Amino acid sequence: MNSKTGELSGARDIICPYCRGTISVSLNCLSIPCRICNRHINVKDLLSPVEEKKISTVGKRRILCFKCGREVFTDKNAQAVACKHCYHRNDLSNLKIKSVFGKNIETHGTLYLKRRGVIEISSIRVGDAIIKGRINGNVYARGTVEIFKHGEIYGKITCGKLIVNKGGVFSGKVEMLHDQENQLETE
Repeated sequence: MNSKTGELSGARDIICPYCRGTISVSLNCLSIPCRICNRHINVKDLLSPVEEKKISTVGKRRILCFKCGREVFTDKNAQAVACKHCYHRNDLSNLKIKSVFGKNIETHGTLYLKRRGVIEISSIRVGDAIIKGRINGNVYARGTVEIFKHGEIYGKITCGKLIVNKGGVFSGKVEMLHDQENQLETE
């Protein structure tokens, strides 16, 4: 026993994270029940706390959550990701559609509307859109909306880039996204 500090040699005082009581433990101790509240204490984590892991953006995909608009990182091959801020499930898959009626579409992937396909809804939010059929509704794309021959869109388009090929039809309003919003999604 050290006469100046009153501590056992090779021991250290820790504070219980639950009851805030002081407990003397061996320097080699990994875990122990608190002598005051009897709850389990991970001594190793208290003595040397683990640093929060930083998310590497190498091989990652960066998106904005559709619900809260905050930045989310995920693996570039992921099909969906839950937002760590609001827990909203963000779909990342590409969609090939023949027809949809009355259901909103939301994905950070690419929407492929097949020839003679029909979408009759109020809201489409996608990464990119390739349209060979007919859409009656609003389209929001972070990237490019391309209307091919026989493709038709009737409604508002908000996108980073709009391409209407010969034979394609667009009737409605267009709003172009700024470059910083358009360039957010990276691979």
